[in-house]
Amino acid sequence: MPPGTAKSLQFQRGGNFAAGLPGRELLTPDQCRWLAQAADRYTGTRREGPHRARALVYLCLNHYLWARHHEDDILRPGQITAMRLTGRHQEQHRTTWDVPQKNAASDATRLQPVHHDAVRAIDEYLPHRATTRDDTGHVFTTVNGRPLEPQSLIRILRTVAATHPDLEEVAPVLSADAVTHSPPAQPVA
Repeated sequence: MPPGTAKSLQFQRGGNFAAGLPGRELLTPDQCRWLAQAADRYTGTRREGPHRARALVYLCLNHYLWARHHEDDILRPGQITAMRLTGRHQEQHRTTWDVPQKNAASDATRLQPVHHDAVRAIDEYLPHRATTRDDTGHVFTTVNGRPLEPQSLIRILRTVAATHPDLEEVAPVLSADAVTHSPPAQPVA
């Protein structure tokens, strides 16, 4: 594999493809906090309200909200947009969701713990969720009621990030994978 290719960068960075590409630097813990703040303050556009954007940002920051960086806490963009309404499970105080497994059979899923702040954001979004006659049951839909595509998640993240003065520089090149792989703040000892 020639040096400088995406595959060689992925190999050099221990498999973190998002961090290996130019312009795909991971966010710092402060930048993750600012992104959450931007989502909380985001007023949306005339056509799209803020509820869906906030829920999507919080799911991208799921590992940050848990204050740990374990593979089990990371939700990838394709997993977020594939979430179904019927995949939610409440287990006492913990909420999990069936999400597709990366690099597995199309029907393979795993239970993903979802932070209570992200669950609250989803619950605030659901009454505003657009539907169609042939509703597929996806949690996140477009304004026309179709399932949201992972590419739309990137656009939404960039739009929300651009509203925070400390994220204006990174907003145009922000990737959902870079957000989901960014390290959380270290717990204070």
